[in-house]
Amino acid sequence: MLRIILTPLLVISFIFKGFAQFSPPGLGEAHTASWFALGLKQPLNKSGTLSSKTYLGLGRISTPDRYNGFEKPAIYVFNQEVTHRFHKNWSYAAALSYRYQYQYNSTPPYAQSSPDARQELRAYSRFSYHNSVGKFNYGLSFRPELRFFYNPDFSPYSKNTQLRSRLRAKASFFLNSSKTQQFITTAEVLYATTKTNQWSTFKYQDTRFCFYYSVALSQPQVVLNVGYMTDLIGTTSLTDVHYIAFDVLLINPFKRK
Repeated sequence: MLRIILTPLLVISFIFKGFAQFSPPGLGEAHTASWFALGLKQPLNKSGTLSSKTYLGLGRISTPDRYNGFEKPAIYVFNQEVTHRFHKNWSYAAALSYRYQYQYNSTPPYAQSSPDARQELRAYSRFSYHNSVGKFNYGLSFRPELRFFYNPDFSPYSKNTQLRSRLRAKASFFLNSSKTQQFITTAEVLYATTKTNQWSTFKYQDTRFCFYYSVALSQPQVVLNVGYMTDLIGTTSLTDVHYIAFDVLLINPFKRK
């Protein structure tokens, strides 16, 4: 299993610089899922080394016995991130996120469970290495997260706190000379420890692979991303969930003319 997880990361150990897509969040066990996000990226200084990225996203899922990825509401997300690129090849980020995720029974008729939703407050940082060769951009990032879970009335959820780490590799390749179109691929491995009455062991959770086509429109710059993600959950009993994703990113919408 370790070889299966690490080999794609070594082969695709890249990170994309330039545009950005909002990869789908993991939505648990289902056949298919869909994800849409609307975001904006705004420079915070003249050099552009400090920037803010904000997005709103929503996801839907199928039931375990069907393949309609738009069938049921799954999650609503608000995310705010600030990134500092302090070196040509290095950057770090800090972010806060709020998520409202619906809960469903795992047996027919798959109605909402009790409680029927889970709220999450998340804080995370990310440390990234970037580089490029011609039209090809690559790198690697590490993202530690602290997650707090609550019932809909903000009482503590049964699994109330989680520490999670994500190792992500990402690559992009420009498809035209004007660099307005590109292909993006990522591979990400997640490990976590969760607290109920006490902390669980730190262990592997899932691996996610994304493939995106990205196109930038004319000024003011709007980036459209359409993609696919597969989420491989578990080890001995493997569950694969297939996502389709679409997002829109506005870059520097508050630029002075």
